[in-house]
Amino acid sequence: MKTSDAQTAQDDALDSMLADAVRQAERTCAGVVRHASAYLTDLQTMRHGEANADADVYPASVIKVPIMAEAFHQCASGTLRLDDGVTVSAWNQTPTSGPAPFVPGYVASIAELVELMIVHSDNVATNQLIDVLRRENVTAFMHELGLQTFLLGRKLSGAEPLIDDREMIGRNRLPAAEIGRLLTLIAEDAIAGSGQQRDIMRRCADDGKLVAGLLSGDVFMHKTGETSDVSHDAGILLTASGTCYVVVLYCDVVPKADRSDADHANPFMASWMRALRSHL
Repeated sequence: MKTSDAQTAQDDALDSMLADAVRQAERTCAGVVRHASAYLTDLQTMRHGEANADADVYPASVIKVPIMAEAFHQCASGTLRLDDGVTVSAWNQTPTSGPAPFVPGYVASIAELVELMIVHSDNVATNQLIDVLRRENVTAFMHELGLQTFLLGRKLSGAEPLIDDREMIGRNRLPAAEIGRLLTLIAEDAIAGSGQQRDIMRRCADDGKLVAGLLSGDVFMHKTGETSDVSHDAGILLTASGTCYVVVLYCDVVPKADRSDADHANPFMASWMRALRSHL
């Protein structure tokens, strides 16, 4: 991966490629996704493509990547250390996926909270990190990096009723284009802890979305997000041939009355990735 400014130029051909992949996925999986937002950066040429990528779609757990970035930013500045201990609070408890060690009173390191937040999308770890890092610091750092509409406004909830977040300042915002820009910076070693962040995202346990459309030998360092209404995947793709891309797909999903998640959109996402991958 080369070092660059990460300010990419938009390419009409890449725009068309993303839109064509959406149309192909719609033909394969009709009636699943209402709207799709896509973003692609070719890290060899630093050209990028967009399809509806500035749309204000709820980011779900993809918002955890900026929180991770702020944790490494604060470690680099000396504000905290990865081995600092944090006592998990009762007010940060909410349903979560994967292993859930973060019960009230558990003492976790910053490194452990970041690891499970990304790898297993742990919501309690996320909420605890928001308290430690402060949401206003995460938002300020993202603005400094050029993610001008980003907002970390509220903690995450794994189910209704939503967690009681007395410091809530609004709805979280991270459009597909902005997570694409942050991932480009991480891919290009342009922010503190980029290599460690890539390693953590490489271990993401959710392989049911874009990963399902990749080729053998491809590596995807990524973070997924999902509610009953949206399904997302965003990451850094290292192909088996050694080329590297940032790939983002946000889906506004047609909900199912009997479902509390949107994993019925996974076949659409895999189909989109297969269509895109054939051109990369």
